[in-house]
Amino acid sequence: MVVKTAWELKSNEEMDNIRQLAESQFPKIMVNAELDSLSAFFKGLGDETRLKIISLLWIEDMCMCEIVAALGGASSTITHHLKIMEKGGIVESGREGKFTIYHLRKEKLTHLIPYFIEDN
Repeated sequence: MVVKTAWELKSNEEMDNIRQLAESQFPKIMVNAELDSLSAFFKGLGDETRLKIISLLWIEDMCMCEIVAALGGASSTITHHLKIMEKGGIVESGREGKFTIYHLRKEKLTHLIPYFIEDN
C-alpha cells in the first residue's frame, strides 16, 4: 500500500480498473437483480427487533401472536418486521388453520449465528 501525504484524486482510468476489480471480486453486488435480493437480506437483519425474532425462531417455529407475546411489542410492529424478513428470505410463513406460522430459514443464517453468540 502506498502512503500518501495528501489525497490525490484517482484518474478515470484508475477508477475503471477499480470498478472492474470490484465486479470480478463481488459479482452479486454488481448485478442489479441479485443486488436487490442481497440488499433485502441484509435489511432483514438490520434491526434489533428482527434479530430478537431470529433468536426466537432459531429455537422453534412460532405464530405471530407468540412472537408478540415473547417480545412484548405491538402486533402491527411485529407484522411489519416479519414482512421485511420474508422479503429478505430470512423467514417463510405458512398457514396452519387460522394461524400463520413463521419458520426461520436457518440455512441462510448458519454462518452468522456465531456473531450473535460471541462477546465482542
